[in-house]
Amino acid sequence: MPIATLPPASPAIEVVQVASADRQRSSQPDQRPTFALPQPLERRSPKTSAASAPADQPHLLGDWAGVRTALETIGVKPTVSYIGFLAGNLNSGTSKETQYAGQLGASIDFDMDRIAGVEGGTFRVGVTNRHGNNINDTNHLDLLQYPQGVFGAGQIWRLAGLWYQQKIGPAEIKLGKVSMGEDFGSTTCHFQSLYFCGVVPGHTSFNYWYNFPVTTWGGRVKVTDKLGYTMIGAYQRNDNNFPQNKGFYMGFKGQGVFVAIERGFDVKLGGDPKRAGVYKIGVFFDTSRSPNLVYDENGDFAQLSGQPLARERGRASIYAVARQQILAADSRGAGGLAAFFNFVGADHRTNQLVNVITAGVTYSGLIPGRPKDEIGLAVGRSRINRSFRALQDARNELLGEDIEPRRNEYAIEANYSIAITPGLSLRPNLQWYVNPGGRTSASNLLVAGLGVFANF
Repeated sequence: MPIATLPPASPAIEVVQVASADRQRSSQPDQRPTFALPQPLERRSPKTSAASAPADQPHLLGDWAGVRTALETIGVKPTVSYIGFLAGNLNSGTSKETQYAGQLGASIDFDMDRIAGVEGGTFRVGVTNRHGNNINDTNHLDLLQYPQGVFGAGQIWRLAGLWYQQKIGPAEIKLGKVSMGEDFGSTTCHFQSLYFCGVVPGHTSFNYWYNFPVTTWGGRVKVTDKLGYTMIGAYQRNDNNFPQNKGFYMGFKGQGVFVAIERGFDVKLGGDPKRAGVYKIGVFFDTSRSPNLVYDENGDFAQLSGQPLARERGRASIYAVARQQILAADSRGAGGLAAFFNFVGADHRTNQLVNVITAGVTYSGLIPGRPKDEIGLAVGRSRINRSFRALQDARNELLGEDIEPRRNEYAIEANYSIAITPGLSLRPNLQWYVNPGGRTSASNLLVAGLGVFANF
């Protein structure tokens, strides 16, 4: 499910993001680490994400001896891709062992016009398999976002999409078993760290936002106009989709409904279609009841009062996404400069992370003779809820503990994407984390990574 124009992602990565990488978090053994408290906060939802391959990549295995062309002629388009992220922490953590996480994705799109004469109709079925280890957990790095963006949602096979999409004039309707992040809040994904990869709302709302490859029943309507588009969607909140034994869960019994609205604007600098950009603003609302982060029904800290956490009805978040091609690439793909900016603000009553901000640039053809190679640089920040910090201060004062209140974590990633052969590329990178886990006393952390992208 790629999302990118920086540069355009390979069609194969659509399997990975069906139009973005989770960002969400893993459930069962791959749980997102919580903050170090004597009584850990609830951890349920998987981190999910997927990355886009550099540039337009043909297929590594070509035309499959004519099979691919034959299938597409009758309206059947198969896609198979693989992403692998290798990561090693160089100066911190309890272990220096290198970890690997990978994702195999496959999907089939059925062109209903060719198959059944239904113009504008597309049916998709997709699956993924995630495997490997998350260095954040195994090496106890205590970072707020994973250094390997494709990890999460359980190391299992999952139904990553089962939906029907129909175009009717300027409107496009999509219904089925989908990831909310397929359509809402999608952004560029040319980096390995989860900070800069995947669907923007998932970076804070991992307890209730369904990112790829986790799917839920729902749908959306998208209407285009002269300025861009308006999109409205409704999805079932059903936490039965998360467990490791529920990769192909099809049940309908849920806890509530998500409603999402997004407005997008298409921009062409100087009227140049080669310098296109998209700017999105969105909101989403969860109608179900959720536990307050720290307070009980009386407004006291639940960990100190011994009372259960208050149950909050509904929660809302906002986000903004901007990506812009600043310099157009030449006919070989060199000289293209693109930039992105992302922001998400989460519900302050229920979220450990209340906002995440990221920005970055990519440039193609830096080295002569390598027009499709890209260099990238991105920076980001995660902010921890002030209510959570207030709880830490209260425990220090009343219980005599010595807990450092956590605040902001900062991340920087630099990478270089190497186009090896058609359909195969490598992306070595360095990630630098300041105040890991939001602790100012923690030593800054350096992670070396390598991304492998294959489009079969």
